[in-house]
Amino acid sequence: MQRRQFIMLLSGAASWPLSVRAQDRARRIGVLAPLPETDPVFQRNINAFTAAMKSAGWIEGRNLDMRIVSILGSGKSFLEAAAEVLALSPDAVVAITPVSAEALHRQTSAVPVIFVVGWFDPVEKGFVTSINQPGGNMTGITDLEPSLGGKWLQLLKKIAPNITRAGVVYNPDEGSISEPLFKTFEEAARSIAIDLERVPIRDEAEIERVIATFAHHPNGGFFSTSDIFTAAHRTRIIAAANDHRIPTVFPYRFYAVDGGLASYSPSQADEFAQAAYFIDHILRGEKPANLPVQTPNKYELVINITTAKALGIEVPPGLLSIADEVIE
Repeated sequence: MQRRQFIMLLSGAASWPLSVRAQDRARRIGVLAPLPETDPVFQRNINAFTAAMKSAGWIEGRNLDMRIVSILGSGKSFLEAAAEVLALSPDAVVAITPVSAEALHRQTSAVPVIFVVGWFDPVEKGFVTSINQPGGNMTGITDLEPSLGGKWLQLLKKIAPNITRAGVVYNPDEGSISEPLFKTFEEAARSIAIDLERVPIRDEAEIERVIATFAHHPNGGFFSTSDIFTAAHRTRIIAAANDHRIPTVFPYRFYAVDGGLASYSPSQADEFAQAAYFIDHILRGEKPANLPVQTPNKYELVINITTAKALGIEVPPGLLSIADEVIE
């Protein structure tokens, strides 16, 4: 379903008969979230989801019962958290990030699962049979767009023309970046004469050391595809990059808000509104097997001009003019 159709669906919800809009019991939705409920990024995204659900006629405390199970800081593994959310007997589960989706995939083939947020191929992961006909109990939204890596590199080069090398910051233990995706990054880097380097960081203790080592050689910048680790430890990663005067491009707005130089990515809030479309249809009797996987509807360019000034970078006026948001 395209964005315009989805908006029409929401705008028409108020006119649906009460027998369609109301339910005999509150329908239960589980949310498997890597970030804690107190994280401002999670709060913004889940608020977008509940707002879209409300527009479609589903209201918490009336006909919707939403239960959130968070992982980071809880001491639970992803499999344990997945088992916990499934024990709530949900009508459907929203799985935030492919790691959450993987944990649920391993534990249920019956409960509908909607995945959202993450640079992954759901067919390669085995979550769905095909994009247009998922065929099982899973469907959702994937951020995977192979050309996006080239856009990050081009953005990095436009902001910092002197760079000759670019690093990809990621946690290899999460498996969030496949080898085919790396190849698209390497091809994009070659096309603009930049040497691409892998910059793996496995735990918090490595952040400063790894970034300092990368900064030891001149004319470098880096980007991140965002996994759970880099999202959870973003303030330390950003601080280390800025301390070493490394220009950075990140994949989501919240990195730029927290001090990253720039971001270009799908709007996560918009994706969570898309997730509400899937949940709404499932609660009304549709099967995930018949709901095609979607890609994001909206992309946003955010530039942190305060960080640019601190790094001694003068952002081209043309780039500022097309930014969706400039943080000062």
